[in-house]
Amino acid sequence: MKRRRYLKLLICLFLILCLAGCGKKTSGGTPAENNEAGEAAAESAGSDSSGTAPGGAETESAAADSAGTESAESTDSSEAQPAAEEQDVSPEEAREIRILVIETTDIHGCLIDASTGDPDTFQYRLAYLAQVIDGFRASGEYDDVLLLDGGDIYQGTPVSNLTGGASMRAYLDYMRYDAVCLGNHEFDREVTAEAADGQATVPPYTLGDYAGDPDIPVLASGLLDAATGARVPFTKDYVIIEKAGIRIAVVGYIPDYSKDVMSSKVAPYRIDGSLRHLDQLIRKVKEEEAPDTVIVLAHEAPTFIAPSMDPTLVSLIAGGHTHRVTAKYASNGIACIQGQNQAKGYASAVLVRAKDGSISVEDPKYTDITGDKAALYDTEENADHLDDTVMDLSYTAWEAVWEEMSEVLGYIDTPVKRGKEGITCSAGNWVTHLMLEATRDNGAVAAFYNTGGIRANLTIPEGETIRPVTIYDIYTVMPFGNSLLLYDVTGKELAQQLTDGMKDPAFGDQMSGLRFTYTATGDEDTKAEDREYTILGITLDDGTEVDPEDEETLYRVCVSDFSATREGSVFADKEPVIPPSDAPVDHPALVAALRRESAENDGYFFVDTGERGVRAE
Repeated sequence: MKRRRYLKLLICLFLILCLAGCGKKTSGGTPAENNEAGEAAAESAGSDSSGTAPGGAETESAAADSAGTESAESTDSSEAQPAAEEQDVSPEEAREIRILVIETTDIHGCLIDASTGDPDTFQYRLAYLAQVIDGFRASGEYDDVLLLDGGDIYQGTPVSNLTGGASMRAYLDYMRYDAVCLGNHEFDREVTAEAADGQATVPPYTLGDYAGDPDIPVLASGLLDAATGARVPFTKDYVIIEKAGIRIAVVGYIPDYSKDVMSSKVAPYRIDGSLRHLDQLIRKVKEEEAPDTVIVLAHEAPTFIAPSMDPTLVSLIAGGHTHRVTAKYASNGIACIQGQNQAKGYASAVLVRAKDGSISVEDPKYTDITGDKAALYDTEENADHLDDTVMDLSYTAWEAVWEEMSEVLGYIDTPVKRGKEGITCSAGNWVTHLMLEATRDNGAVAAFYNTGGIRANLTIPEGETIRPVTIYDIYTVMPFGNSLLLYDVTGKELAQQLTDGMKDPAFGDQMSGLRFTYTATGDEDTKAEDREYTILGITLDDGTEVDPEDEETLYRVCVSDFSATREGSVFADKEPVIPPSDAPVDHPALVAALRRESAENDGYFFVDTGERGVRAE
């Protein structure tokens, strides 16, 4: 990999000094907790940390910025403060204010997209986005920029996972995000160590020469301790941010994550994801804080939330979670934006305060940055379009993991792809084949995995006929570190597992070790969950015919702990053959299986593209 470590220290310091304090976070938490939030902010402002923050600025300068933060005091009075739009503004003082709101979401650790396996074609998307965002800040076109993220920031790539998320926290710090939402995948690892700290801000980080303690609020309303029902201390319900004199309440919303996260990870918490609760919170914030406007920052589709919100209170909803692009107005007039995933682009809108004090939102849109992938490569031609500091941070993160990750295990001549034309896909076939090989000595005859757990393709580089497969690739395709659990099931339970997977992929819709035939009600337009499935026959790879109604014969299968522990799973009330604490973990188990296969086949890995299930006419 080419290195461009010519950091322009003086320029970075100048920009930081010029831009410090352009947006003030004036309060946060729930309305009843402002005193605690203010004390936490003051404590954070006075804290110091060793090392250097991204950009070369000492973290002391960030503390100096925090020291200028105001904290609103809580009030027990039921009398609302005068709303900003009701305040008298003289014609001489009045002018239009324009704030550019930028949202990224579901970055999933994609500091570098290394999915091609070729360093010359790695995409440095966040370095590109950093240059774009700072370009807006310096353009003079807007009075200020509000930078938000909709959650699922960390989980997804080795440069994030294997650095404990430090690379992503360093990026957030350097880019001076104003607030982030807590995504469901923040719970995959240690949420209170990697995603949110005791001050409800992004936790400290150390990575090579980079170190800091970001003062970036982490938002998630309705997140409670399951045992006590108390509000958790590591997120805020909302934060008040001042931009160019406009006081903006950014309210965090998360839905119930119990079906999106492995049950053991989210079990300590309870989430009140009702939109009624969100609406009540917004009304309370409006009454007690009197912000000029409210923005909802959500790890949920914004168009799902908007119809339940009051457009006289909420001007914009920035969403996430669904990995989709949204840039529109809801039927009630609330602007909705969502910035897709994996740093492929960003969503934006312009918050406008007119001369008469009224607030509106203009130009909700999404900007894709991957149309010209070559513009994201590390080349001399692209040097002016890739932020120097983020490039250096990318190199640092890469070097931290590459020695362990660079081992070439073998090669493929068929792409490993997530896209499904039927029930299964080549990526699902490959992953479950490796799971089966990893547990065959334990008696497994079939393996199941969920499509959502497969996060990347392994493509063949243009002009090439093969692609090397490295350990890094395994961590990229399957980033979650799931345990591989073994269960004994009857033929009837095996048939139920197949049916469950077709209705809801989270139960494990990808498989190896068997083929089956089935019937299904409905036509091609009928949603999978609305169909009724009947398993007609199951055949194991060794030719064994399995009776879908048999309740006596047992078959041992391997399934990820995510799918096995899902409520309603056929495995939910069963004890695994090997205790979970002793069960193999996917990454080392699959790497070991690949090493054996490579030794047996001179480095070649077969990728099965065949369909596992056939629908009977």
